[in-house]
Amino acid sequence: MKTLNLYHRYLLLIFCSALVFHIGCKKEKGFYETPNINAGTTLNSYEYLKSKTGVYDSLLLVIDKLGIKKTLQDSNVTLFAVSNASFQIAIKNLNNIRRSKGQNAVFLSQLATAMVVGSGDIGKAKADSANLDTMVSRYIIRGPYKSSDFTVGDGRTIFSVRGNYPMHGKRLFADAQGMTSGGSEIIEFANTKRSVFVPNWSLSTTSSVNIKTKNGIVHLLENDHVFGFDEFVRRLTFIPPPKNLFPNPGSIFSSIQEFPATFDGKISPGEKFIKVYDGNVLTKFLAEFSPNNGRVLMQWTSAEPIVSNVYTLSSANDAQARDPRSWRLEGSLDGINFTTLDTQQDQVFESRFQTKVYDFDNKIAWKHYRLTILTNRGDRLFQIAEWTMNFRQTFK
Repeated sequence: MKTLNLYHRYLLLIFCSALVFHIGCKKEKGFYETPNINAGTTLNSYEYLKSKTGVYDSLLLVIDKLGIKKTLQDSNVTLFAVSNASFQIAIKNLNNIRRSKGQNAVFLSQLATAMVVGSGDIGKAKADSANLDTMVSRYIIRGPYKSSDFTVGDGRTIFSVRGNYPMHGKRLFADAQGMTSGGSEIIEFANTKRSVFVPNWSLSTTSSVNIKTKNGIVHLLENDHVFGFDEFVRRLTFIPPPKNLFPNPGSIFSSIQEFPATFDGKISPGEKFIKVYDGNVLTKFLAEFSPNNGRVLMQWTSAEPIVSNVYTLSSANDAQARDPRSWRLEGSLDGINFTTLDTQQDQVFESRFQTKVYDFDNKIAWKHYRLTILTNRGDRLFQIAEWTMNFRQTFK
């Protein structure tokens, strides 16, 4: 009897092992092509958003206020739809910053109508509305693109309907049933920031794709996407600088690179010092750099002495390690004796083509202004897209 019981237990053990093996080794279904979700609909892209009550109200508000409605009604476009949740994250981040500065919270409707309550600065409010327009326009792409259109190589560059801004789409496959890339198609949608270097891009992904409307294609972005990518807070807390003083007639610019055997344009003939004041953030000045052996000095001489109390620096297109980190701004009447006006340490440009504004106290009309770059972020090269000197009227 004991022998029989042991035999039965042995058979049961074999059966259970076989069952576990069969379940654990079930064949995966693999990935598949995603069909049109609602092919043949009579709704245009705008009407499709309206049909999803409580999901795209924020996007519709911005579209209506900024005059983009007609584009989604009759233009042949691809829309990467941003949900209410994405706007809520962005607004929450913005108001956290505003609270830290003792400012009142703002709402999306205020930003969209260019009337920020309590701001006391209509110019700033209009700038907020313009920034909102710029950001939402990047989700509306010229022409219809299904997910299959992003399969070649590393995807493809696509352009916004307003401003022809370069975005990027790449088809991927979601994970499913424990299998990496074994699920449905998704699109990796990216703000390229006009950079050819992918690490500089800001990325998001879709939750659903290929919704065919009467006039185009709609792809739905994940709810955890932050509207505006990583630019929303920076753009809406940015106080634009006043008019640039550089274009004054008679201005003279010069650069000294205190580095052995270096000269302007040595690294790249198309990236000389003149690019610093050409008014184009897409160009740059590139130079050799070593904080131990020398510095980069950039100087502006005005035709007549002039008061400046603001200046800006803009980051260039590629490696962050080349950005300026610390510097000194000086003024001079004779070009020989200089007085320190402002110093900055441990500055970080969080993104490419980012403009930062620096105010400083000054009431003296200097003839010469000199900016000395003391350190960059570690690279053997230094780069800067733009430098401006400005004047902001102050009131007491």
